[in-house]
Amino acid sequence: MDRKERFVLLLREAGDKAYNFAFQLAGNDADARDLVQEAAVRAFENMARYDSARPFDTWMLTILRNVFLDWRRRARLRAAEPLDAGEGGLAEFLAGPDLDPAETALRGESAADVQRALAALPEHYRAAVVLSDMEGLRYEDIAEVLDVPVGTVRSRIHMGRRLLKKILAETRGGAYGTA
Repeated sequence: MDRKERFVLLLREAGDKAYNFAFQLAGNDADARDLVQEAAVRAFENMARYDSARPFDTWMLTILRNVFLDWRRRARLRAAEPLDAGEGGLAEFLAGPDLDPAETALRGESAADVQRALAALPEHYRAAVVLSDMEGLRYEDIAEVLDVPVGTVRSRIHMGRRLLKKILAETRGGAYGTA
């Protein structure tokens, strides 16, 4: 297998994660696709630097994050647009341990509420929460992607979740806990 074939195979495996992360950062499909494409080009150009002992998707998400930061600086964006809240993980966390899915549905929690709450989070909390709760990355991998210590990742996830609950409680008139 030559270098290009190996890269295409690795990129296919990481593609969904990369697109989801890009969409959550950029807030729309067109920009997310542009970010992933630019990150893929940079990854291919720097494939010699990739340590195959480490997960490719973590390396790719790190490049993607850097592409986003460059893109945002160039475009002078004030903030990312709403994020795709997705199904499951994060919404289940926000429901709290005492509520089952039926109670959550009865309470009227919607993906749109979670999406708006995520968009309201400061970027450093949003990225950590999204990578953990929506993409399922381990803290160590998130630390590598965000280029911060693992303790900082834990803190950002904890504070981001608390802030999400607070925002959702305000949105729903106190229907969410504010742990």
